[in-house]
This record gives sequence, C-alpha cells and structure tokens, in this order.
Amino acid sequence: MKIPYKLIWLSFLILYLFLSGCASNKNTYIEENLEALPEYLEETYLATQTTQETIEELYRLNDIELPPYKLGPGDKMKIYVYDEPELDSDVVIVKQDGTLSYRLVGEVDVTGLTIPEATEIIEDKLKDYILYPEVSIIPFEARSSTVTILGKVTYPGIIEIKGRMRILDAIASAGGLALGYFQNNSVELADLERTFMMRDNRILPIDFVELIQNGNLLYNIPLLDKDYIYIPSAINREVYVIGEVEQEGHYFYQENMTLLQSITFAQGFKDTAQSTVYVIRGNLSHPRLFKINTKDILKAKVRDFRLKPSDIVFIPKHPIAKWNDVVNFALPSLQALQSGYILHELFKDIRE
Repeated sequence: MKIPYKLIWLSFLILYLFLSGCASNKNTYIEENLEALPEYLEETYLATQTTQETIEELYRLNDIELPPYKLGPGDKMKIYVYDEPELDSDVVIVKQDGTLSYRLVGEVDVTGLTIPEATEIIEDKLKDYILYPEVSIIPFEARSSTVTILGKVTYPGIIEIKGRMRILDAIASAGGLALGYFQNNSVELADLERTFMMRDNRILPIDFVELIQNGNLLYNIPLLDKDYIYIPSAINREVYVIGEVEQEGHYFYQENMTLLQSITFAQGFKDTAQSTVYVIRGNLSHPRLFKINTKDILKAKVRDFRLKPSDIVFIPKHPIAKWNDVVNFALPSLQALQSGYILHELFKDIRE
C-alpha cells in the first residue's frame, strides 16, 4: 500500500520538531549573520537596477500619458445628432453587459471603446437611416479609475483617482498614515521601508522613505487605474506563509520561530509542493531571498532556518529558475492575503 506523501511529511515533521525542541534548549542555533549562515542555505539578492537606471525609470513613470477613457458598465452620457433633434437623448446608460440602447440602431456594444470609437460605430449604424450623420457623445457620469491602498493608513480601501492624482494625494485621501500612541505621544504605525507599490503585477521602484520622510518628489508618480499600494505595520510580529500549503495565512511570530514550524501552522505542504522553499525578507522592491531545501532539514542533514518577523515563506508549485520570478509568483497570493486581512479587520471594527 502506497503511503500518502502528506502522511510521511507530517511524521518526519513531528519527529523533527521534537528533536529540534530538545536541541534548542542547548542553544544549538547559530547566530544569524552572513558568516554563520548554514551550509545548505543559498543566499542571494535580486538583480537590482543601478541608480541611474532607477532614476530614468522614475522619469518615465512621471511623464506617462494617461490612457484615454474607455467606456464600461455604469457610464452615463448624452448623445446628440446634428440637425436631428428627435434622436437626441439626455440620458443613455451603458448596461452591465457593456451595451447601450439608442434610437434606430438598437443595442450597441461599447465595452472598452473610447468616446471617438463609440461615436464612429453609432454614426456607421445611423447611415442606414440618415445621410452623413454627425454624432456627439457627452459623458456626464463616468466610472472612476481607482487605486487600492491597504495597510497602515487611516482609511484603507479603494480610492477614486481624480485628475492626475499622485501617490501622496492617494495617501492624503486615505486619511494619511495611521497613528498610534506610545507614552502619551503619537507615533506613525507605518513601516515605510517595506511599503511597496504594484502596477500590472509588477513592483515599481518607489522608495517610500525617500518620498514621505525626505520629500523626494521624483518618487511621487501619477497613479493609474488598478494601482495597488500596501503599507505594512511597523510593529508587525507576523510571518506570511503562502503558496502550496493547506492554509495560506499570516501567523504570529514567536521567538526562534523556524521555517518548518511556520509550515506546520499552515497545516503542512500540499501534495503539489516543491521541496525547495523561498523566504523573502525585507523591502519587496529590493528583497533579500533565501533558498532552502526542506528535504535536507527533514532528513536532519542541516538545521532548520530561523525566521524573522515579517518574513514571507513561499512554497512554489513548480521549480523557479529566476530569482525575480520568486517575488512575481508570490505577489498575487500575498496581495490577496493582505487584502483579505484588511477587509476582515474593517468588518470586525464595524461589528464591534
């Protein structure tokens, strides 16, 4: 009878944790410094841009042209036809299926079209009834572009982008950085060093310390629809476990917490998990990455890897060849986890 992989893993893990618990009382853990890293650990840094390359990209991000507005469900507009007052409509609404209804031409699919493109389509359809129709579309209530900002701001959530809004405008619209109180003094709860911004599933080179604390406005780039900003807590005592585990989540950091302990909290590996696990530490714009072979730990060939608060443990489903891909593959799960956590906290506050 074939023994399930998960059962074998759990058996090894229980035995390992028991032995390591005994060993920890004898202070067998090494100090965490570059000279004392275990032999099994392969440490590397993501290939980062040079300062000049980063500056050039920031200039490009500042000069980016806002894309033309595209129609979608919920948009409201007025449609006029020159010298044909009986065809004028003061309220035309794009329905949920992306179509609008207009006199003579019936249903017109305008999803993803710009105003000039929609105008041209309606004019073409009206040519069956009118010679040389001239159509004017005037939107008066359009869906807004939005940016999501979560974490340690006063009002986390989705913010409407008004005009050429920039990062600092979005933070101000969210009520500013969240404050707490320590010894009767207000203190900021945001960890700006680990704050990051995503666009199209890519981390942008925004240094929030330079932007907010040092006032370097080169980093204050214009926002685009669906941008995502996450501002973690400066007093965070959690680790994130994401990827091929039974229960992705954020778990309270305990002193001397190890990699395998965190995976145990996440209910263990899935059958699809790779034995190579990655720990992402530090700023996601320039993270420090650790590559660990869990099979070697379970076979007691090497010592377990000790985590630090705010570490991200990522268990991939497939082998990953490029270091940059580690962060890119981990980001969607991390974003969903952080978003869900913030929403949970918001609803908890409402219930209470």
